[in-house]
Amino acid sequence: MKEAAMILTVIIFVLAYIFIATEKFPRHWVALIGGGLLIVFGILSPKEAFGYINWETLGLLAGMFTLVSILEEAGFFKWLAMRALKKFDYHPVSLFVILIVFAAIMSMFMDSITVMLFLSALTLQLGRLLKLDPVPLVIAEVCAANTGGSATLVGDPPNVILGTTLGFNFTDFATHTGPISLIASLLLLGMFYLTNRKALKNAHDLLNEETINEIEELHKEPMHAHMTRIGLTFFAFAVFLLIFHTPLSRALGFHINAAMAALIPAALALIFMQNNDRKKTLLKVDGESILFFAGLFVLIGGLEKMQLFEQLAISLSNWAADDHGAMVMALHWVPGLASGIVDNVPLALGMSYVLKDLAQMPGAPALALMVWSLALGVNLGGNLTPIGASANVVAYSFMEKNHGSIGWKRWLTVAVPPTLAIMIFASFSVLFKGQIGWF
Repeated sequence: MKEAAMILTVIIFVLAYIFIATEKFPRHWVALIGGGLLIVFGILSPKEAFGYINWETLGLLAGMFTLVSILEEAGFFKWLAMRALKKFDYHPVSLFVILIVFAAIMSMFMDSITVMLFLSALTLQLGRLLKLDPVPLVIAEVCAANTGGSATLVGDPPNVILGTTLGFNFTDFATHTGPISLIASLLLLGMFYLTNRKALKNAHDLLNEETINEIEELHKEPMHAHMTRIGLTFFAFAVFLLIFHTPLSRALGFHINAAMAALIPAALALIFMQNNDRKKTLLKVDGESILFFAGLFVLIGGLEKMQLFEQLAISLSNWAADDHGAMVMALHWVPGLASGIVDNVPLALGMSYVLKDLAQMPGAPALALMVWSLALGVNLGGNLTPIGASANVVAYSFMEKNHGSIGWKRWLTVAVPPTLAIMIFASFSVLFKGQIGWF
């Protein structure tokens, strides 16, 4: 009976994944229908399905979507794009480098979802102004955000899960995954520049005094000052809460999670807005992405209930039991590549329990070394597809809604080669750490 349920769960997941990848159908409906089928066939009860949904993530998305919509409606991103163009003398290469570096650094200290919500809107405006395709740059920013986020405990959600579950703190991650993440981010920047240098040069060559005057004339409309002040004030408040919500919770004696850190500022911002502006802002909030995440959590929850992640990890540990290097690499590559197929958040959660068990086995590698290998694998591997990590889904959905179709084929073409390159670098770095005993 259990075997039949496992087979049916895998079939539903694979079919849903195929339908999502073809992009012939709305992805949120595919994910919701797939999750609903798991309930209909009795694989998950309604209570279990709701339990697998990460409501904290959905709350975070809803709050940040609302704040970004306020800033977009106010014309803030158009204004910021024009300021950036003038600051860097309209040079596309300088903007390209700054945006990727910004994505990597900011994601070290705040959730990559928040970073990519902000940067996607800004990059789209810059692309329109420079007549430059923004899609490769947004994909590069996503990869940089996921890579930079692997440097610290609070950067990428898998790090939060692994650190809190297995007892590793901010300093541990910054010391051990931080240097690897930093070098990997620089490698990404170099590779993305090489593949986009022709387009950047063409965009620069098209710029002349007449074109610049035309850009400035078409985009000289002022911002909505009141909405911008509200949006920036409460966006900054949300970022502050996202960074410091844990120590604030301890100090206040009241638990503040990531969802509350985004929803409270968003609600306050809406209260201070005029009715007409409030309606226009709410209509722009991307509810489809929130529904997609909800369905995806249920689909992956079915796989987790069937213990597929645990079985896979245990099989790997048995296969590599006599070779520490092989086990460490298996923990880097297998979950890393798998995180391109399933969201890396539930994958990290399932693997954290496996690592706890593995650490108790006689002759197993040090727990810390396994954690660094796994964390880098699932964070970097999340770059591989549009649904590999939360930041990917957010950026991909924003671009599809506001720019046009991207397609999985293009994402894979742009993201896979540099991602595999930095995963190879990270795997050798972890092996080196094991050899010198620095973990």
